[in-house]
Amino acid sequence: MWKTSTLVLIIVLSLFSFIGKAQSDKSQPNSDGGSKIVKLYPNPATTIINFQIQQHNNDQIYDLIVYNFLGKKMEQLKAISDRTTVSLDNYYNGIYIFQLRDQRGNLIESGKFNVVK
Repeated sequence: MWKTSTLVLIIVLSLFSFIGKAQSDKSQPNSDGGSKIVKLYPNPATTIINFQIQQHNNDQIYDLIVYNFLGKKMEQLKAISDRTTVSLDNYYNGIYIFQLRDQRGNLIESGKFNVVK
């Protein structure tokens, strides 16, 4: 039992470290001093979730990466446009983290959403 609880604690601490790094690793500050670039809805979601880029530049191509709460990559969508819909068929109840990255891999924004089925 001790080994299992220690492993769970290590995973949770690693996840919080991952989230903190993702939020502090913003290479490009938002143009209006901190507003969100990505709007996601509905949140909580059941079957789909929409990601809408508010300040979309037609020349800019982004990657949207979704991780589960344990840090496992669930999706990586290349070249997303100003609005992208993600099917949640293979997702379980819980909290998920997304990252929006530019083509050089720089973190533009990160956040979380909840899936409730």
